[in-house]
Amino acid sequence: RAMAASCVAPCARAGWRSPSIARRRDGRAGCGGRRATRATAAGARARGVVAPMGRDIGKTTPSRSDGRRWRVSAVDEDDANAAESGSSSDPDGGGDCPLGFGKNGAIANVLGGGGVASPPPRATTTTTTTPAMLDSTTFLRSLLKAGTSPVGMPEAMLEWVDSTGKETIGIKNAIGPLCVSTVDPDIVEYVCHANAKNYRLRMLPDAFRYVIKNKGITGSDGAYNREHRLMCQKPFMNSFSLDQFSRTVEDRVGLLCDAWARAASSSATGGLEIDVDDHSQRLTLDIVTSLAFNKDFKQVEGIDAQLNGGAGPDDSEISAMLDAYNNTSEIMGQLFITPVPLLKLQNVLGIGRVRELKEGYAVLEKGIDNIINERRTQLEINSRVGDDEDYCLLDVLLRAKDSEGNPLPQEDIWGDVNDIMAAGHRTTASNLTVNLHHVARMPEVQAAIEREVATLRGRAPTFKDVQEGRLQYTQRVVKESLRKYAPINLFPRIVESDDVLPSGHAVEAGDFILLSSWAMGRNPRVWARPNAFDPERFTEENLRVNAERLARESAGPDADEETLRIQMERMSRRIAGGRDFTYTPFGSGPRSCIGGTFALLATTVSLASVVQRFSFEKSSDPRKDHGFEIPFVYDTTITFPKGVHVCAVPRKVRLGADAEEGVKEGSASEAAARDFARQAPAPAR
Repeated sequence: RAMAASCVAPCARAGWRSPSIARRRDGRAGCGGRRATRATAAGARARGVVAPMGRDIGKTTPSRSDGRRWRVSAVDEDDANAAESGSSSDPDGGGDCPLGFGKNGAIANVLGGGGVASPPPRATTTTTTTPAMLDSTTFLRSLLKAGTSPVGMPEAMLEWVDSTGKETIGIKNAIGPLCVSTVDPDIVEYVCHANAKNYRLRMLPDAFRYVIKNKGITGSDGAYNREHRLMCQKPFMNSFSLDQFSRTVEDRVGLLCDAWARAASSSATGGLEIDVDDHSQRLTLDIVTSLAFNKDFKQVEGIDAQLNGGAGPDDSEISAMLDAYNNTSEIMGQLFITPVPLLKLQNVLGIGRVRELKEGYAVLEKGIDNIINERRTQLEINSRVGDDEDYCLLDVLLRAKDSEGNPLPQEDIWGDVNDIMAAGHRTTASNLTVNLHHVARMPEVQAAIEREVATLRGRAPTFKDVQEGRLQYTQRVVKESLRKYAPINLFPRIVESDDVLPSGHAVEAGDFILLSSWAMGRNPRVWARPNAFDPERFTEENLRVNAERLARESAGPDADEETLRIQMERMSRRIAGGRDFTYTPFGSGPRSCIGGTFALLATTVSLASVVQRFSFEKSSDPRKDHGFEIPFVYDTTITFPKGVHVCAVPRKVRLGADAEEGVKEGSASEAAARDFARQAPAPAR
């Protein structure tokens, strides 16, 4: 499969074009794509192996030196321009850094930058040393190995660093375009920020575009993408919406803990063996669907029914949608490198799985369309009683108007909501899974979280506790999990016009730059003991020391005081602007995840909440104990094919509760209160 992904390149080099790629009505090149909601083993065909054909989907770039032309997928020019000027439409990139720095971060000024939020100066010089290059034979061997590795190409990227001693390496690919692989934060900054306009193109498989119809944040481009990105980011920036989301997280996690406690009470050992991967997915699906369209999928109630008996929720339509998400994810992996003409031919002939893919998306469209129509009716009712608040992303989109004052088309709304739901729940779930795995195996980590949560004196953790610094260690655990097990492993970019990287590598239009969150998170120069799990990396002091060290290394050993001062100021501006290019679990640049801040808040609160009510141990079943390192596979996201099993032991008293009134877990009053809340009619919103 790895070889197949690379061998399609000769088709592009020979000038092959997809006749199905129509330009958008507004004249911009079209491209498509979305993330699947649940990655499966079948999708391992695409696990991080870059397919050159995946970018052969948009516009024709200027000719290369060999006289041939490349076709690439277009990405928003306005976003790229905004990245250059430091005014990206990305709320997370321009606001608080996921590391906790940001414009208002606690250490925005630690390097003497005075809190300046302007972008770092654009690199104008290149290295005088000969740029590192990898020969074609070594690259092809790496491709073969990547096809069998659970990580794929990112693992090879670090092997190249180890073998060459260089963090940025050019690849002489005999059967495809030139590739430059980098884990150097300075080069990542150049590609994703300083000169983002030249690297605004990204690779998307034709199968994505074929079914998504150029809709959604992932699958759109140009002004359309910028407008929809701005609309979709609003709930993540609005204090009212974040307060609503916080209550949703508290409620869903509380119900899950209730189900665990009831099941454990009937256990002979007093503990409950659970697959936290499965439960985390279902928990976050409830949370994300509430965020997306204020509808509870009741997956946690389904867990309760499975663990404790009783009738589960009637969710036949939701089950059909989930089956469709899972099935289309599997098919998407199988069709990852199939070009549009072959997709169309397979659909007409009824061969392969293309028709099944389209049928699955038809189920998704129907299900989400029904939800959209229900929500539209509810908003009309709300408006008649003077309630014009936006309770979810769908509310924002249903009230939005285009430049001519018209409501958004249904298919546009579907694309955006589907994107948020599909991309959000699996990535957040995997992070919570990794956190609980390490908590169960590292008593010192669990004890530190316990001490912190106990200061809440028994009340449920909230988003405000994270935002106001009461759960700093817990959030460091979340960040360390994201570093070591990044939800998405690759975010490659395409070169739009000839350029010379600061590393000295000359690139031409159609070449691509390999960027990887997984490899960046394990770069041994940036992270000491990169394979160890150490939340203390993310203390303010350790981050400051590390940032200062990297600034000195970037300036060079022979740098004079003025050069060093400029580099230190540059690092300070990088941090103050929320643009740290050493830590990229949410991608980097104008197309980074708009929900990164929400994901950190939700996962931190979820982790604190379950530790408040349970202690965790590794599974006592040797068949389910796979060791300290979690077996995983990268598909569209990170997946855990063997599950992640732990034992949850209920606490007799919530952490910190005995400091007040000693609220007992599973008490009659608490259970009655939750039952009443569940049965009470929901407010009209």
